[in-house]
Order: sequence, then structure tokens, then C-alpha cells
Amino acid sequence: MAYRNSFWRRYFGSAAAFLVALILIYLLNNANIFHTILAKLSFQTREDIAVDQSASGEESYYPEIIIPQPQMAGTWIHKPNFLLFYDTDIMQARFTLHKLEASFTRGDANRYGIRFNEDEVLETKTAWYSDYSGTGYDRGHLVPAGDFKCCQTDMVETFSMSNIAPFDSVLNRYAWNELEMKTRSWARRLGTVYVITGPVFEHRFKYIGRYTEVSVPTHFFKIIFTLSGNTGIPKNIIAFLMPNEPMYKFTQERSTVNLDKIEQLSGLDFFKMLPDELENKLEAANQTGGW
Repeated sequence: MAYRNSFWRRYFGSAAAFLVALILIYLLNNANIFHTILAKLSFQTREDIAVDQSASGEESYYPEIIIPQPQMAGTWIHKPNFLLFYDTDIMQARFTLHKLEASFTRGDANRYGIRFNEDEVLETKTAWYSDYSGTGYDRGHLVPAGDFKCCQTDMVETFSMSNIAPFDSVLNRYAWNELEMKTRSWARRLGTVYVITGPVFEHRFKYIGRYTEVSVPTHFFKIIFTLSGNTGIPKNIIAFLMPNEPMYKFTQERSTVNLDKIEQLSGLDFFKMLPDELENKLEAANQTGGW
């Protein structure tokens, strides 16, 4: 009897150790889940998570000074023509950042026949194409396809599901589309602009999705700015915030806000590496420069 009890203790002990080892291997190979658990257990702060994941990613094409600093867990994704920070808690990007040159807006690239890519090779999973089907929400681009008329491959890249968020269909096709066209007109006039775009969740989330829970934003924001040629410091900044609801007409005066407002709602920190005085000035101004 003693022998039998000893056998079962050894058996269950080995099985438990094997199961723990499997769980640890899975977590270590799924860093975003591992970091999220650590954050919930208070072993690692959200700011540490954002910094760690940024450091582990590829070298960014963008000046570090202009990359927003998220205060939540997520995964940095470096695309050939844009950068984004993806959060599986909401199954969409917290923000995208891309450089828009005047030459990018001209060319023969077109979107006809392009399929949404849900098979991206990423460290994290994205929402499925069918999660949006029959919901009344568009698969809206954060980085617009129209910003890359120059190059078919870059336009195709914008159809990655990591670049997609649930937009109200009227907003996406009318008012938000007007803002995107205006952004391209500024790029053509100024030569080069940088664009940061993302969702805002002002209150408890609404969800869509057949296979994954995709959070529906209450608003979307877009920040447009140029860089000083000598210093690389952001200047001529303008920011917009629009509700994710039917809106047929874009009105610049009504949609313009300051960066402080977007920071409060989005959980992002913009231009954190700037001297405090300059950062505060940029964030408090509704707009600077001749937009």
C-alpha cells in the first residue's frame, strides 16, 4: 500500500511539473500574453512593458522623438511603410505612424482586387476578416491606402488586418475620408508630413466579432505635423478627434483639438522626449502653423 501511494505521488508530481513546463514555454513564446500577466500581477509596470517591447523590436525608420509612448501592453509592428502598436485586448492598433511625402500621393497604384491580409507573420494574432462581417462597421484603414498611390506594394500593405479598425460606415466613407484627402493635400503643399492615427475608447467598450472580440472605438484621432529641418523637432502640429458615428461632412474647426485632449483619452504620451517646456507648448496648442 505504501508502495502504491508513493507511486501515485511520484506520477502526479511528474505530470504537474511537465504541465508547468509546457505553460512556461508557451508564455515565453507569446511575449504579449506573458507581459500582460506580469502587469496584472504588478510585477512589471505598463510603462516598462511599452519600453521593453519597443527595445526588442526592429530599428525604427522614424525619429524616436516622434514615436508615441503607450501606457498599456502591446506589440510593436514594423511595416515597410508604417509603424503601429497592436493591442490584443482591443484587437486593433493603439496607433499607427507613417511618413507621407508628396510623391507618395501620386501614381497608378489602385486598390481593386486587393484582399485584406489576415495571414500576417506577426508575434501576435489579429482580428479575422469575418469578425467584421454583418456588423455594420467598415474595415477601416488607420493608415489610408490612398496615401500610397505611388507604389502598389505599399498600398497592399495597408490592407493588413493589423491596420484595420471598426469604423462607422458613414464616417469612414464621408467625413473621415475628407480628412484623409485633406491630409494628402497638405503633404503635396508642404512636401512631407508625419501622421499618427488611432482609436479612442471614452467609456465601456462595445464589441463586435464572430471569432474574436474586437472593441469598437467611441472616437478616432489623427495628428499631422512636420519636422524642423535643422533640429528634427515636431512643428506645425494639428490634431483632430471625431466621434465614431455617422458623420457626412468634415469640418476642420469643429474637429480640431489639442494633444492634451487626445493624450487623456488615448493613454498615449506624445513627444515625451522633448524638453518639458516645448512639449507642454505643443500639447496645449489647438494648432500651430498655417494649416
